[in-house]
Amino acid sequence: MFNTKYVRSKGLAFAENAEMAMLSLYAREGWILDKLGLFGYKLKKAKPQKLQYSLDYRSKADEEYFSYFKQAGWTHVCSMSNTIHIFSAPEGTNPIYTDSDTESEKYISQYKSTKQLAIPSCLCSILCIILVSLAKYNYIPDIYRQIFGMILIPTIMITIISTFPCISYYFKINEIKGSSISNKKYKTIKELTRKLARIMFIVLIALFLLSHFNIINISKSAFYSICLISVLINLSSCFMPCSR
Repeated sequence: MFNTKYVRSKGLAFAENAEMAMLSLYAREGWILDKLGLFGYKLKKAKPQKLQYSLDYRSKADEEYFSYFKQAGWTHVCSMSNTIHIFSAPEGTNPIYTDSDTESEKYISQYKSTKQLAIPSCLCSILCIILVSLAKYNYIPDIYRQIFGMILIPTIMITIISTFPCISYYFKINEIKGSSISNKKYKTIKELTRKLARIMFIVLIALFLLSHFNIINISKSAFYSICLISVLINLSSCFMPCSR
């Protein structure tokens, strides 16, 4: 029991470098990565080691894929869903990716896959908001307000879960390749977008809970308007093309 430690993940799409550095620090203390889970890492007690960790994305990885990393000095540690793979190597080993083109390819596939989920969920959320609003003002039967109101909550959650990583991967790709926007302006836009996304998420959750427990009285039209604005912000971010 005391030979196992579980460490929560902040989200690989948002804190990949920080978490790989964290795993290295744990390895120095004698806690070696064993498994990667949906919400964090499972570490096992062992002799302290000076290791560096690196993460890669590859769907349906085969033997040839892992052999390539092994030849480069990297040992496969664990995988999740045969898509996310973590490798380790002694400190000082050359990075897995040594140029911007190959490193950006690592995130492009993830960006495309999250985008495929984010855009339909955003569109579905917008449609539900419109239909609920039409039912509220008696343009269509009231039964649709109840039906699409129930559908709206999970679609909003899916939108948030998919678009935040999508936006994060988008920025990573542009950071690696270099944006046509000046670095200072690009970093400002990036930081503002991330802050705005977090604020909108917190506001939506807070309003929902406060309204649900009758602490405040907010009209549904106002709540759905905020939902719509949040969805549109996320949707526009997903439509932005990556730099080439």
